[in-house]
Order: sequence, then structure tokens, then C-alpha cells
Amino acid sequence: MNRNVGIMFLKIVLSVLFLALFIKSELHSQDHDILKAMRDELNRSMNELKLENLQRPYYIEYTLKIKQSFEIRSFLGSIIEKTSPKIANLTIGLRVGNYKFDNTNFFDFGMSFFGSGDEEESFKNRRIPIELDYKTIRRELWLATDAAYKQVSETFAKKQSVLKTRLINDTTHDFIRLEPQKLNDIKKIPEFDTKKFENYIKQISSIFIKYPEFTSSTALIEFLPETTYYINSEGREYIKTDFYTGLELAATTQADDGMPLSSFYTCLVKEPNEIPSIDSLEKATKLIADNLRKLRQQKILEEAYSGPIIFEGQAAAEIFAQVFAPNLVTQREPLTETGKQSSERFMAFQTKIGGRVLPEFLSLNATPTKEKAYGVPLIGHYKIDDDGVPAEDVLLVKDGFLKNLLSSRVPTKRVRNTNGHQRGGSAMISVLELDSDDKHSLTRAELKNKLIQLCKDRELPFGLIVRRMINQNIQLTTLFRLNPVDFSFSFGGQPKQQLIEVYKVFPDGKEELIRGCVAYGFTQQTFKDILSVSKEKYVLNYLAPAVTSPFMSGGSQYIASTVIVPDLLFEDGEISPVEQDFPKPPIIKNPLTEKK
Repeated sequence: MNRNVGIMFLKIVLSVLFLALFIKSELHSQDHDILKAMRDELNRSMNELKLENLQRPYYIEYTLKIKQSFEIRSFLGSIIEKTSPKIANLTIGLRVGNYKFDNTNFFDFGMSFFGSGDEEESFKNRRIPIELDYKTIRRELWLATDAAYKQVSETFAKKQSVLKTRLINDTTHDFIRLEPQKLNDIKKIPEFDTKKFENYIKQISSIFIKYPEFTSSTALIEFLPETTYYINSEGREYIKTDFYTGLELAATTQADDGMPLSSFYTCLVKEPNEIPSIDSLEKATKLIADNLRKLRQQKILEEAYSGPIIFEGQAAAEIFAQVFAPNLVTQREPLTETGKQSSERFMAFQTKIGGRVLPEFLSLNATPTKEKAYGVPLIGHYKIDDDGVPAEDVLLVKDGFLKNLLSSRVPTKRVRNTNGHQRGGSAMISVLELDSDDKHSLTRAELKNKLIQLCKDRELPFGLIVRRMINQNIQLTTLFRLNPVDFSFSFGGQPKQQLIEVYKVFPDGKEELIRGCVAYGFTQQTFKDILSVSKEKYVLNYLAPAVTSPFMSGGSQYIASTVIVPDLLFEDGEISPVEQDFPKPPIIKNPLTEKK
């Protein structure tokens, strides 16, 4: 027995040594040089950084990112933009005080939260030379750390001053201490075949030539590889590589009454070779173009509808991603000179742990460790978060009741520990999957029949099925670039989502496509009224807007995320016609309609 234990112990030791050697072998000489420069300057700063009458830093972290962005954009078969810039930037995180009380979680309206004022050295997303060597890195870190220390010391003094005149009941610590740990997640960055993808998007964008009634269109592909080096004063380090590839197709037009209409297709995957074949992309392009052409001829929704609604496929995933999911992230109301800075932006669940947030037949898990689902690569997958903490799978909702939130090293009243979800400057969603019990999981035909029966019971002439809706990132970037018509995200002070494909469903099962619809009043509370879901699930890879504003965090505006959601039958919801003035359509026809 002792001999077996000894052999098992030896195997474990050899495995650990092998793993250590494997990790070390992945590091190139440049990686070692970069980390050495970061360590040396970090040690110098921790030992020597001190102003008279001010505290030394108790914590410093350095993040160096090297990014490249390959982007190709095409219009009607011609390349109109092709770029591949490479940049390097530094971000300094510095804290004075202690883990219990420091300069953070305080918002100073008179000071920039992007790391500097107009005439100061920047220390967040600081652009540095891309030809990195030991001396260059040390110099840039020296200047950025100096600027960070001066600013956070001023912030700390202001925060102390505020607390002298105010009684703050919340005694939650400002930061969580972690033990030293060195991790790496180094993947080989795949090649991006520029010529191949030029031909791809020229070919698919040329399809829009056959649709002269479209006012504008575009095809775009981008590949965004990134390498991150991280080190902090606790002894936590990592190097990680990440990348994703995105393809977008979009088109805009106007109906005869001037109503702007649009449609789009997106594909977000990890590697360029996971982009669908050119045949599949051509079919997708023709499908959105034909649907948009068809939509121009449809009737509008004449009056507001209130009743049962099915959100199906892409629309189900989008409504979940836009309305419910952002509330699952920990947020902390910062202190200001006038007291706590209250915000209702996705704060609904901060005090709801233990309460019911979904029907009791639904559960929700965060699974950042999952790489694929239903054969689809998940761009929300990662192994190490931005704090250098291994990603954790988290049970968020069990049988309708909220069990946890996605968290970082910044504790809140109800969530005191990190679960590895610091991404892009603050806690953020990763991969979310919604599950149902068997009793409430129906086929799409059964779900539609249930909708019809609900409408009959309420004596409604029809129900509604929403199959496609606008993605926020696409609307605020690609579609806005094509047609900057103002479709705000509020309706009478309530949240609003612009819908693309909405169908009336009549008692006999017949469907009729309508246009000009917006969903409004959908909040996290609405999701308690889900009656049933489909057996089928839709995987939505998307660029999620940061839950915590980048103005506050100094981080990213959009973060690669994934939601996996079945169709959703809501007991009651409201969909309204778009009621606003529209610009007149072009006076004369598109010249592409002229016969040669």
C-alpha cells in the first residue's frame, strides 16, 4: 500500500514538473524580456515610489497588450477599406491605502478616468512603441506609473475628505487579496489569409448590386489577435493570447412611406478558418437581401399590441442578451463628493440573491470554460480573466432563484469573492446558457399552438412571433455608418428594442410579416412571465456592451460574449409601431436600375 502511494506521489511530482517545463517552453525570449522589464520596474516602484506626506502604493499591476486588427470592407464588389494596424498599449492599476480602504470605488467628476488630463502623462491604454525592448518598456512604465501615483494619491485624499463629513454605512472592503500565482494561456495565433478573404467579401458584397432599391450595403471581415502580459505586486503573472474573427453583412433601404429598414448577418468565431464557406455566405447574403426586399412591401403594425409574444431564435437570444444578462454582473455604486452615486443601469440583481428572477422551471449557468456548444465555437470562452484568475463555471439561477453573480476582485455587499469574470475593465458576462425542465420544453410547433390558444383565451385577433431584432453593436456601428437615422433605445422613458422580422399569427396558424415594430417595456421583471420555451436552442456569439461604463472603468467598450437560449414564450409583452417622421426616399431611382 505504501509503495503504491509512493508511486502515485512520484507520478504527481513528475506531472507537475512536466507541466512547468511545458509552460516554460511556450515562452519565447521576447516574452521573458518583456516580463523581466515589467518585474524590474514594478519592484522599483513598490520600493521607491513615495511623495512626502503621502502613502506608498500597497498594490500595483501592469498590463501590456499587443494587438493587431486586420479589417477588410467591401461595397458592391469593390474593396473600400483594408487595414492591419498593430499597436501596443500599457495600463497601470495602482492603489494607495490598503485592501480595506483605498482610492478606488470613488468617482471624481473633476478628474479624467481615462488615466490623465489633457496635459498629463496617460496611464490607461497608453500607446507605446511596438518595437519593444527592455529599456523602452522600463521607460514607458516609469512615466505611466509616476502619473498614476500622482492621480490616485489625489483621489485618495478626496475620498478621505468626503468620509470625514459623511456617515457611510457600507463597510465593504475595496479590494480582495489574492495569493501569488503564475498562469499562461498561450495559443498560436492563426494566419489570416488576406487575399482569400478579400475575394470572399468582394464576391458576397457584389450580390447587393442586384438590389438597386437598397440605399446602402456593406460586407466586412475582421480578425483581432491580441497578446496580453500581466504582472502585479502580489506575485500574480500571466501571458495569454486571444483572438476572434468577425464577418458582417448589412443593407439598408426605405419603404415607399420613407420608413428606414435594415437587415444584417453576423458570424463571430475564434479562428478565421471557422468562417463559413463562400457558398454558405452567398446564401446568407441572398437571404437577408430577399427578406429586406420583401419587408419593404409589408404593412405596418397599425396600433400597439399587448399580449402573448414568442421571441424565436436570434430574437430570443438578443432580447435575453440585451435585457436580462447584463443584470447578472456585480456592480458597485461609487462614492462621490455628494455621497453614493446611484445608478439603475443593470443594477436590478445586486440585492436579489436568494430571490426569484425567472420561472421555477428555468436555470442559468455561466460556463466560460466551455469552448463549443452544438458544434458552434464560443467566443465568450476563456481560461484566465484579466485579473489573472482562472475562469470559473458559475451556477447563477437554480429553478428560478438567483444564486450568484459574475464577479471580479472588487467585492460587493452580497458577493465577496471573485469567480474569474474580470474582463475589459470590470466584471462581465462570459458564456451563459439557459436550461429548462422537460415539462416546459416544447417543439416550435407546440409553442406556436400555445401562443394561438392564449390569444383565443384573451379574445385577441392575433399573436406575435419575433424572429429577428437589431443587435446593439451592429446598430451603433455598422448600420449607423450606413444610415445614421436616430433610433434611440428608449420609448417614453422605457427600454426599447428595434425589431426586424415580426409576424402576426392568426387563429388558423397563418403568419403575416409586418414592419416598423419596436418592443418596449421589456425589463428583467418581464422574464418572470415566461410560460414555456422551445427544445431547440440558439447560440449567439456577439460583442456585448460593457456593463460598467468604460468612462468609469477605463476599459473596453465591447467584450466578446456568448448566450445560448431557447425560444421564449412571454405571457404578456408590448410591441408598438414606430411613430416618427422619416426622411423622404430619393427623388430619382438608383442609376443601377438603368438598362445599358
